[in-house]
Amino acid sequence: MPKSKYQQIIEDFCSKEDIAIPAGFYRHSAGHLAIIKDMEPGKQLVATTWVKSSDVVNYLRNYGNESCQIFDFKGGVELVWNGKKSFLVKSDV
Repeated sequence: MPKSKYQQIIEDFCSKEDIAIPAGFYRHSAGHLAIIKDMEPGKQLVATTWVKSSDVVNYLRNYGNESCQIFDFKGGVELVWNGKKSFLVKSDV
């Protein structure tokens, strides 16, 4: 099965930044929104990726937003959650 567009982009980014990719990432088609958490001993991609920002907000509300980065690989930017229903652009990826 060929890789989706965002799966390849996310894999390349994680490889370049030395970010671990969990096996669960490959169970579903990759969306353009992703979260990377600080874990021991380094950073790890959250296995689920999303297409809708509301789903990312739901994840952050339910699982916490400490020590994580949010990326929009469609827009090529890092995002910051405003604690409500939307995101602000932090920087270009």
